[in-house]
Amino acid sequence: MYHNIELNYIYKPVFISKERYADKANFLSFIEDYRGKTILDLFASQKKELIRIRNPKKRLTDAEVEQRYSEWAVGKNPDTEGHWIYYPWSERLLHVVAEEEFIELRTTRNHYKITPAEQKTLAERSIGIIGLSVGHSVALSMATERTCGRLKLADFDTIELSNLNRIRTGLHNIGVNKCIVTAREIAEIDPFLTIECFPDGITKENLDGFLLDGGKLDILVDECDDITLKVKCRNRAAQLAIPVVMETSDRGMLDVERFDLEPERPIFHGLLRDIPLENFEHISEEDRLPFVIRIVNVINASKRGRASLVEVGQSISTWPQLASAVTLGGGVVTDVCRRILLNQFDESGRYYVDIEELIGNKLKKAEVAVPGNPFDPFDVQEAIRIADSLPVGQPSEIIDEAVLKDIVNAACYAPSTGNDQPWKWLYRNGRLHLFHDRYRSYSFGDFDQIASNISFGAAYENLVLKSNEADLHIHAELFPLGQESTLIAVITFAGNGAGVNTQPVFSPQSVAAIFERNTNRNPSTAVQVSANELEALRTAAESVEGARFHYFDEREHMMALAEIIGECDRIRLLNPSGHRDFVQREMKWSPAEAENSRDGIDIRTLGMSKGQMTALSIIRDEEIVQALKNIQGAGALVDVARNSVKTASALGMITMPKYDYEDFFWGGVSMQRFWLKAEELQFAIHPLISPFYLFPRVTKGNGAGLDEAESSKLRDLREKFMRLVPFEDNIAEVFLFKLASAPRPEIKSYRLPLEETLFIVNLQ
Repeated sequence: MYHNIELNYIYKPVFISKERYADKANFLSFIEDYRGKTILDLFASQKKELIRIRNPKKRLTDAEVEQRYSEWAVGKNPDTEGHWIYYPWSERLLHVVAEEEFIELRTTRNHYKITPAEQKTLAERSIGIIGLSVGHSVALSMATERTCGRLKLADFDTIELSNLNRIRTGLHNIGVNKCIVTAREIAEIDPFLTIECFPDGITKENLDGFLLDGGKLDILVDECDDITLKVKCRNRAAQLAIPVVMETSDRGMLDVERFDLEPERPIFHGLLRDIPLENFEHISEEDRLPFVIRIVNVINASKRGRASLVEVGQSISTWPQLASAVTLGGGVVTDVCRRILLNQFDESGRYYVDIEELIGNKLKKAEVAVPGNPFDPFDVQEAIRIADSLPVGQPSEIIDEAVLKDIVNAACYAPSTGNDQPWKWLYRNGRLHLFHDRYRSYSFGDFDQIASNISFGAAYENLVLKSNEADLHIHAELFPLGQESTLIAVITFAGNGAGVNTQPVFSPQSVAAIFERNTNRNPSTAVQVSANELEALRTAAESVEGARFHYFDEREHMMALAEIIGECDRIRLLNPSGHRDFVQREMKWSPAEAENSRDGIDIRTLGMSKGQMTALSIIRDEEIVQALKNIQGAGALVDVARNSVKTASALGMITMPKYDYEDFFWGGVSMQRFWLKAEELQFAIHPLISPFYLFPRVTKGNGAGLDEAESSKLRDLREKFMRLVPFEDNIAEVFLFKLASAPRPEIKSYRLPLEETLFIVNLQ
């Protein structure tokens, strides 16, 4: 930025009036006025170069050139020929040949890729460029090649040091408007080109002036970042039949929209066709990313580009651009615009000049072996063998098959991690056997079978409630063959009044909430939880012996926990196994996929904003996630947790005294009693469970499944967590959740067909 403020906005060189140097006396006076400035007399060298190019058949020697120049100069004063031009911003005075000779000399090396006749046609054309980062390269390429005779440049922004990774200019231009800098650099290449700057950028008020004043533009080049402006300028260009060209600096993506030939053509090739125009007014930062994703069709973006999109607003402030890509883009846009102006190219479309694809390793990398599932699918015959090997035990009432199915169906509506539904039920000779289907539950989220055992407890509570509704009481023997066996429980039934040592029913009316209970991730509101409501929730959770209910409603405390939850979510998703499970096993990315599999989590139930959903779709790719991990990115996942907790009434936790399978099972019973009670009270429950599933990997598993950086981070998070909670290590940490008020989800998770879960095999 210049101390003389006026200099910050000057971009046109001053052509010294010929009267000032019409004769020798005037010339000497004129030169004296510029004493102290840099004076460069280029006239003679340019005139001699002209002599060379006008004699292409003979390579003239220096002496021959000098002779012909001397012959031309007879009777002339070279000092008064041509043009004297002053550049105020650099305080340089230049002497050059006349305009026609200058253009002839400047464009001679274009022949015959551009013919002289074509060059004259181009000199009559006008191009406007909005956005002078990529646009800077485009403008300089066009000026250098002389693709047009008039350029309009628009950008409200000024040069900053961070721009110099891609804008080819000097430190002395920091603080100067980008279009001013570009115009000056063009003027220093070719002072005879007509340049007009719009240093306030393009607004609703001046858009028509930019497109029409001085004659309608022949091409509009859009390189701005503003989505609203991109839409507006295209709509107006279409009305005025002006073609639009855009380059994105990622995979050399180039858009050509020939509104001059197809004025009814939808903007951006119809990618925004279903969005009302008013939606583009005052776009929020949150909504901006989804629009960008649709415009660039992110599935075709480079992997580094997609990873960077996720990081915008997190670890970087804006979309990255490299000098190599910007320079390439400037060349591609210039080439395409020249051919449009010369009627050599008349199509619309999206094109890629992908250097990595064109010049890259031809041999594919060896695929990394993905660990397989070590367990076999559930074997009914093996389950029958195990059931038949058990002692007879206490007698069980034979129950009607329809009643049995109702009871087990209710049990299957218990929650499970990733909705994996790890249970299989075998009814054999009056006894119901609950088996662990380890093939289904094998996942990064089920370390040490913690999640599965919690789910079994929740299913058991549903079973108790539904049996009670059918006037049946149940008795269960847990882990009858030890905790390494897949047999979790053997359940016997007794009619009313016949049961001895049967399972007490805590809240019979909760049976009505079994099929209403849901994981509610919808946008929520923090509401006051009354003392009576809190006591009801606590009583439900602590109705299981040893269970403890922990409640956190102090805002600062909650946000400290949110930070830990978010960091654990981030570790889980960036871990290769965790990411693979999330993408390939847990998430169902379309309604059809969710309905067909009838397990996992329907993406529509996540309650995410458009921006978050868009980011989630990007990080499905393993290479992108690895790139994010390498830069310690994906901070948006922490933001998701923070934002969720900000709208919570409270956070809560349920724990049991011992870290063992049985306590996790009973912890699941406690969790389900609490959750059903919360449903009755119309609270929204959103599990935030990743810390409880990850911490045991470092506290019990010596970092199992983690790399050293992940283990170290988790140990640090664990220390912070333990300073925030009122319990010690070596207990069963069962359930961590958010309590709030939220609209009921319109879509509920599916369940597997009962015939895939319940097997009734009785002796004849």
